[in-house]
Amino acid sequence: MTDLQLDTLEARGLVRPAAYEPELEYLFRHVLVQDAAYESLLKQQRRELHLLVGEAIERLYPERGAEMAGVLAMHFEQAGDTERALAHYVIEGAYALERNALREAAAAFTRARGLLPAATDEDPPEVLRRRITIELGRARATFTLAAGPQVEADLQAIVPAAERLGDLELLAQVYLYLTLGRLESGRKATEPDIQQGLNRLAEIGTELDDPSLIAMPMALVGLNKVFVGPTREGVEALERAIPLMESRRDFIGAAFARGWLTIGYASLGEFDRAAAAEDHTVREAARGDLIAQLDAQIAQAMVRSLRGDLDEAEPIARACVDRSQETGAAACAVVSAWVLGDVYQRQGRFDDAREILQLGMDLAPVSGNASAMWRPTLQAWLGTSHAMLGVSDPDDSRWDTALAAARQISNGPGEAGILWKRAEVRAKSGQLDAAIDDYAGSAAILGSEGLRPTLARVLRGWGTALLASGQHEEGRDRLERAGQLFLEMGIEREAEELRRQLSTA
Repeated sequence: MTDLQLDTLEARGLVRPAAYEPELEYLFRHVLVQDAAYESLLKQQRRELHLLVGEAIERLYPERGAEMAGVLAMHFEQAGDTERALAHYVIEGAYALERNALREAAAAFTRARGLLPAATDEDPPEVLRRRITIELGRARATFTLAAGPQVEADLQAIVPAAERLGDLELLAQVYLYLTLGRLESGRKATEPDIQQGLNRLAEIGTELDDPSLIAMPMALVGLNKVFVGPTREGVEALERAIPLMESRRDFIGAAFARGWLTIGYASLGEFDRAAAAEDHTVREAARGDLIAQLDAQIAQAMVRSLRGDLDEAEPIARACVDRSQETGAAACAVVSAWVLGDVYQRQGRFDDAREILQLGMDLAPVSGNASAMWRPTLQAWLGTSHAMLGVSDPDDSRWDTALAAARQISNGPGEAGILWKRAEVRAKSGQLDAAIDDYAGSAAILGSEGLRPTLARVLRGWGTALLASGQHEEGRDRLERAGQLFLEMGIEREAEELRRQLSTA
């Protein structure tokens, strides 16, 4: 009977076969036909049909529960069976996370969250567990999509429920994502709520006798310091923490920390140690999730860029930008866009640099916590690209805005980078005295931090500006210091370029 009805609908042009294998499937020929058929049903009929379809799928495909979870959740939600819909949305979210489908995971956990009843102090343990699981799923899915104040507020709101439930593993994850998100927004580890989260993580680690959790606060502070300084202290903290974290395989575990340890070594000009750490990072990331793999790519690109191997850095950074965009990992896209833009600038490809840096700027507002950390730096590099292309910047105040933002979060390396880029722009426009002041300010920060690769490049620009202003002795001194640093780090190409520059100065 059903086959005859389908044949009739097909003959009338209302449906068409969509697949013959492994089973015959039909689709409506037009969405309007589908809508008209659906709207012709009474609401009670719709609910009954959704329930029948959901139960039929469960019965026919028991081995495909995770794969079909999204469809099942939709049918049970439309049928009014909230309990089963909730369960399937959670399964769908977890399955999407396993496949690195971050947008799908975020959507599934958000739909599940919308079906939760209002929280009460009398919620039984199973309700508390589900609520916490859903919020953690949303946090993990959105961590590099748009993690920001709202996600932080949602996590903070479930801390009392997680404490009440008493599942220390779940509680540790809540504090982990909450604290890392706060640190990545540029806040200091000494702030009371961050310190409280770090202390609670250490307490939970001690209660569980879990060395990886005990080491996590040290690793989180190390990650923060590698980025905003003091870099050497961050590296040392990660060196102590990582061996204790090897047993954990989540994306903010050993693989994530090793990526930033790799970047820390390269930023200090310790390229042999960076190479060894990079090898380990790539191996760990291969067993991790999407974010671990993207962070490993960022580390690989940054090592090559800092080492001066721009032709090697470019394809890695480009691949990371593309994959980050495809998967919705906005924070990774922002960071890799800056890395690629810097490579293009140093290759003299200012049009390409402007395009990719503008992409980073466009993505920064939707990248959550990454925006506060990276937007000032992107602004500076973009301004330099404009200047090198001869495009006037209608808003010269952007430099002061970027510097204020970097100083607000005590980002010393970020401040040094912005001063360096402003110095390049001022030198190009003939404002040599102002450029020299900026170069000096940048070099002072980089020298105190021990960030030798960038310091050497700033010294080179500083020396060139001094020579152009007629201060030959001081200019040669800065160029010779830069050349010595390049030689110490094994950056032969740039050392040779400086030798030629000095011979003609």
